[in-house]
Amino acid sequence: MKKYADLHCHPHSRAFHWMRHTKNEDKPGKYNPWNIVLSNFKKQKKGKRAFSYSQCDPVKLWNGETKLVFASLYPFEKGFYKGGEIDQSKLIRILDILSTTGFGFFNPLRWVQAGFALITGAPTILKTARAFLQSLLMRMPIRRIKYFISDEYDYYEELIKERDFLLSKSETRTKNNIYIPGIKRIFKSQKKLRRKYPESLDATGKYTVCRDYQEVDSTLKNNEIAMVLTIEGMHALGTDTNLNKVEDRIIELKNWTTPVFFITFAHHFNNYLGGHAHSIPNALRILSDQSDGMNEGITPQGESATRLLLSLNSNLKRDDSLGRRILLDLKHTSAKSRKWYYENIISPCQQKGDAIPVILSHVAYSGWETLAETITYADQENDHDLRNGFYPWNINVCSEDVLWAVKTNGLIGICFDQRILGDKKDKVNSIDLIWKNLIAMVDSILSSNELTIDQKATCWDYFTLGTDFEGYIDPTQDYGNSLLFDDFENDLINKLKSIQGSEYYLHSDQRVNEVARGICFENAFQFLKRNF
Repeated sequence: MKKYADLHCHPHSRAFHWMRHTKNEDKPGKYNPWNIVLSNFKKQKKGKRAFSYSQCDPVKLWNGETKLVFASLYPFEKGFYKGGEIDQSKLIRILDILSTTGFGFFNPLRWVQAGFALITGAPTILKTARAFLQSLLMRMPIRRIKYFISDEYDYYEELIKERDFLLSKSETRTKNNIYIPGIKRIFKSQKKLRRKYPESLDATGKYTVCRDYQEVDSTLKNNEIAMVLTIEGMHALGTDTNLNKVEDRIIELKNWTTPVFFITFAHHFNNYLGGHAHSIPNALRILSDQSDGMNEGITPQGESATRLLLSLNSNLKRDDSLGRRILLDLKHTSAKSRKWYYENIISPCQQKGDAIPVILSHVAYSGWETLAETITYADQENDHDLRNGFYPWNINVCSEDVLWAVKTNGLIGICFDQRILGDKKDKVNSIDLIWKNLIAMVDSILSSNELTIDQKATCWDYFTLGTDFEGYIDPTQDYGNSLLFDDFENDLINKLKSIQGSEYYLHSDQRVNEVARGICFENAFQFLKRNF
C-alpha cells in the first residue's frame, strides 16, 4: 500500500477550534482530534475554499494513506482580528444600537444574529463587527474569535492547550466520532452520514506523535499514522507581550517530552524577531493590516533566538549544553530575513562542517532568480501581478532559496494553495499548476553553476508535499484534501513521463516511479532519518 507524507498541515485544528470553549472540553471522549467536524460536502467535492470542510483530519489521513504527518501547532494571530481599515469603534456602536433598540424583539438584525448563532453554536451577542465578518469569512465560531480579541488570550498558553489536544489520543486506537455543530445535529444521523461519506467520516485508526526517527519508523511499519510536531510562527512563544521570555520558552520547547522538530520562524504579523513576508491579499486589508514589520529584516532578539533554537554559541559552534536542536522553517519569513539567515548562519556553519538543512515547508516558485531581486520587488507586491505565470511575492521562493536547500540537503514542501501557485481564479488545471512550479524549481537546480553534477543528479530528492491543508487555503480543485493524493501521484507520474530522458535524470519508467514516490513520501521520510 502506498503511503503519503505532508510536510505542513494542521490535522487537529478544525476539531480543536470548534470544540474549544464548549462543554466538550470536560469530556475526553469527545474533546480530541478524532471527533471530526462535519464538512460541507458540496464544497469539498468542488474543491472550493476550505473553510467549511475538513482537508486532513485523522479520518481523511487514515483513509487516504497519509501516514507521515508534520502536524503544525498554530495559535491564531491577533492581527487577523485587530487593525485593518475598519473604524471598529463606530461599527461596534452601530451594531450595538441596531441590536438593542428600535424594533426590539422584531429587530431583523437580532434575528440574523440569532440564526447565525444557532447554526454555528456561537453566542448571540456579537461584540464586534470584525468578529462577525471574520466568522463568516473563516467559518470560525464567534466564541473563538471573541476569545482571540480578549485580554485573556495568550499565545503560549494556547500553544500548550493545542499540543495537549493533539497528544490526547496519541498511541490510542480510536473509532472516530462526528461533531455536528448547532441545530444541524437535530436533523443529521451519524449512522447515515458514515454510510454516505465513508472515506470522510468513518475510520478506526491510530496515530502516534513521535519522539524520534525510530518511533516514526516503527509506527509506519505498523501501518499507522506517524505525526511529528512542528510550530507555525515564533509568535507562539508570546513575543507580542514579553520578548524577555522567549529564550526561556525555547528552552522549555527543547524539554518537551514530545519534541518540536522545526518551527516556522515568521507568520502573518510582526513577531518582533524578524520580518514576515507579505501574505494577505491587499483586498483584505479592510480586516487585517500586516504592514508593521512586513518585509523587514532580522532583529537582535531574533538573531539570539535563532542561535538558541539551533543550539549554536556566539561563535556559531554546536553547543550541546544548549539542548537539542530545533530546526527553522523559512516559509513566511521575509526575503530580507532569509538572506541574513543564509549569509550569517547557514554559510558559516556549513564552512565549519555543520550543514544545517534549509526547510521551506509549504511554498511555490516566485519566478525570481535571486533574493536581491525579490527584496527589491517586495514593496511593489500587489494582488494582480504575476511574473511569467508565477506568484512573485516574497512569501514564495526564488532560485537562490532552492539552491540553499540543495546545498544543505534540505527539504521543500510544495504548497497546494491556488494563489501561492499563481492561479487565483481556478483557471489552470491542478496538475499543470503544481507541475509548473515544481519543474521551475528543478530547472533552477539543473541550470546552476554553484552545484556539482552529483547534486544535480539528485534534483528531485529535495521536494515533497507541503499542502498547508486546514490552513485556510484555496486548494487546487483536483486535490482539495488528503483523500486525493493517489490521484495526484498518478498525474505526477504522467508529467514526469512527458520529460523522460537523461536531461532530467529520468532514465526509465522505474526511475519515474521512484521520483514520484520520493516526492509523495520517501524524500520526507529520509529527511527525518537524517535529522530527527
